[in-house]
Amino acid sequence: MANLLIGLTQQLKVLEKQYPTGLPAFYQLMSSLTFAIHTFSIKFFEGIPASQIIVWRSVLTLIILQILIQMFPCQSYPKNKGTLIKLIGRGVFGGIGFISFFLALKLTTVSEAVVLMKTNPLWTTLLVVYIYKTEKMTWKSMIEILFCIFGVILIAKPPIIMSLLGYEIHQLEFTYLYFIGLCLSLLTAFTTSITQVLISSLSKEAHQLVILQYFSLFGITMACIYQLYSPFEQFHNLNLQEMGLMIISGFLGCLAQLFMNRSMMIGDVTQMSLVGQSQIVFNILLDVLIMKQNIGIMSSIGIFMIAASLVSNIKKKNKK
Repeated sequence: MANLLIGLTQQLKVLEKQYPTGLPAFYQLMSSLTFAIHTFSIKFFEGIPASQIIVWRSVLTLIILQILIQMFPCQSYPKNKGTLIKLIGRGVFGGIGFISFFLALKLTTVSEAVVLMKTNPLWTTLLVVYIYKTEKMTWKSMIEILFCIFGVILIAKPPIIMSLLGYEIHQLEFTYLYFIGLCLSLLTAFTTSITQVLISSLSKEAHQLVILQYFSLFGITMACIYQLYSPFEQFHNLNLQEMGLMIISGFLGCLAQLFMNRSMMIGDVTQMSLVGQSQIVFNILLDVLIMKQNIGIMSSIGIFMIAASLVSNIKKKNKK
């Protein structure tokens, strides 16, 4: 088994050199697909608090990583202080993003939370252009990002924006808690961007298994603290069926993280962040195919806009 995985890894590295743009985009698409299935599976976890799901997923991920690390020699404790700080930063910001994500869903509408969370390609672009200065901003790139975000808005249909466009919506009370929920959604997007940039900067300094190992450790720690002190969370005793679903969901979450880490490590950060928006499309397709939900005209236009921005971005990178 170990020899098979090592051989597969070596073959993938050869393909990564042959297809420096296409394969990272494929990894990110696979990450979006597995993330979509993972989040879809969470719909079946009625009564299970979010922090408990995070802990289960993180523990399962650590077990899988420990098995893989035995096959691939990895340095879990880097001697370089800068590398260690980046790994800790990836874990901390990833944990903050996890908690703010679930808190935002408690305090605001899901649709508005999704729109704000999916602005992360914009923040990622600003980080790599103006802070790290590893890429240059072009008008075409900005148009692609805005085109994609507008597509997300059409799909999610947030009440505040829809009311501005003249659509009738149910009255939504704007409270301080609601405003905090919106801020937490933006915090999730920003921390996602930071982790994506950190993963990219660690591409030549740490093994991708080690990066995910730190994320899982901090995920467990921060989720446990959150469950202890959050008024929204109560421990749930799992039955055998729920445990089985949690294991499957956790495995999918681990696989999605591995795909995402690899795409960010070898691909263009801005491009991969934009390709990650495809998760929304996959989520809608799962709802249509499995839950038999109907897609409206606005959602269809939104899907088209996201797909168009992704295709345009990938074609542009292939020409370079």
